[in-house]
Amino acid sequence: MFASRGRASIPRVLEGMDPAPLRELRLLDADLLLTVEGGDLWIEGSFEAQGEGFCDRCSEPVTLRIGKAFQTFLTPKSRDRVAAGSVELHEEDLDVGFYDGTGVESNDILWEQVALELPLQVVCCEGCRGICPVCGKNRNLEACSCVAGEAKGPFEILKNLKGKKE
Repeated sequence: MFASRGRASIPRVLEGMDPAPLRELRLLDADLLLTVEGGDLWIEGSFEAQGEGFCDRCSEPVTLRIGKAFQTFLTPKSRDRVAAGSVELHEEDLDVGFYDGTGVESNDILWEQVALELPLQVVCCEGCRGICPVCGKNRNLEACSCVAGEAKGPFEILKNLKGKKE
């Protein structure tokens, strides 16, 4: 089975998706091949996306690209549930999903794969030094003479309570 929606539909595939921690995410390219075999769906695909956000350490704008090639297997939910409940899963079984048997939405497949590739933390570079908690300067752009530990935290008052009982 082969179906094509054309390259013009690619940018709209991620509409409505929450790209957090990024503020914006665009799908640049995607390929999806679905093969049906006895009710089972074998899915092979790849995607490339570009997102914008802000560095979690220094708050500078960041543009990053994500992408991957993937394979997954979908089987109908109705297939032998009793036997499936007593089967031990192995590592190769982790790419198995289930569908209701009436059809599969290709956008959902891509959404899932894109969501799995979203970073947990957005950083401009691995060596980002962040913002000084004392003076607020971006330590990537200029050095500051602040001493680490100089800033008082919100729990500083609790240090005074140690050993005191009322």
